Amino acid sequence: MAELTRRQRTALVVVCVLYAAVVIPVGIHKGGDFVVELGLSDRLLSGTPLYTQSPTKGVFWPPFAIAALVPFALVARASLALSQGLWAATNVALLAWSLARLARRWGWKTVVLGVAAVAKPLQGNFEHQNLLVVLLALIVAGIDDLYEGRERNAGVWFGAATAAKMFPGLLLAYLAYRRRWRALGAGVAVAGALTVGSMLRYGPTGAVSAVRDWVVMARGGQRAAGFGFQPLGSWVLGLGGSDTGVWLAMGACAALVAAALMAHRAGEEGNPLYEAGLVTILAVLVSPIGWFYYQLLAIPAWVAALTLPAPAERRAALAWRATLWVAGIMLSGVLTFDHLYPDALVLLKRYNYVWGALLLLAALAGHRLVHFRRSPQPALV
Repeated sequence: MAELTRRQRTALVVVCVLYAAVVIPVGIHKGGDFVVELGLSDRLLSGTPLYTQSPTKGVFWPPFAIAALVPFALVARASLALSQGLWAATNVALLAWSLARLARRWGWKTVVLGVAAVAKPLQGNFEHQNLLVVLLALIVAGIDDLYEGRERNAGVWFGAATAAKMFPGLLLAYLAYRRRWRALGAGVAVAGALTVGSMLRYGPTGAVSAVRDWVVMARGGQRAAGFGFQPLGSWVLGLGGSDTGVWLAMGACAALVAAALMAHRAGEEGNPLYEAGLVTILAVLVSPIGWFYYQLLAIPAWVAALTLPAPAERRAALAWRATLWVAGIMLSGVLTFDHLYPDALVLLKRYNYVWGALLLLAALAGHRLVHFRRSPQPALV
């Protein structure tokens, strides 16, 4: 694993400063999820019950995420704009750390292409001021520790991601499948401790009650929305399917990922980037609530895809590259502008990101399942 050169570090800092100069004012102007959740953090500070009513869309962030925003809530009491700016700057710093960590092992060209493949979801996260970049950093940290053999640390990061947003809990299931018991134990313990411990402001009994209130609210919101906010569910329903069809689609995607995980091949059994990236795509697709900017979590999967060898056979290699190109164009959001779609392709535009995620999922799973032979060819040119 090569360390970043001084020139690379300088370039990264310059790019991040320029990016922060753009996303900070945009985020402050648009407000977004951060401002809503900040109100709950302020209630936590004052000891007022948190989960008393559901938001208009979806559900509030889990207890740990609300508690983690307390420092920003304190700043917001003096200046909301300053608090928003600090949140955006923190997320830019975490993004830089995540990309640098990936680049140390897989190279900057691959990482830059991976970011370009989720350009609009990444920008959307900063505009809505959500915490997907925080999840990205936690997932990347977990993947990195798996490569270094620090299984317990990896479990801690995946557990923290689960406590922050819940749907990354599929990564804990992945640890269980790989029989990484120390990592799994650490992850479950951390997820539980952060979830309940973050509410101890209300005392031991109150903390449990607060967590229960969030669970009840989340379940109620899910029942009310059905599959309308779920990426895969809204795709199936939008194409004319039923709730049964949604369950079948979830089962099919889960089965595809499971089959890919079981398809051990020489040299790929120790590929946490590929496997965790694949599981993360599935987690986003089946998350009860998943907006388009959740797709930025596909960055590890993209890095994995772009570092896999293309098939040795020419037609298969062309199909592999073409699938990645189409998935990248879809997930990047470049085709979401009205003038680029005729009316006949409205369903392609409406579910642009789901189509892209499904293509990437299928490409990654297919790469392992069909036993592509290793080749020195690059995955993309």
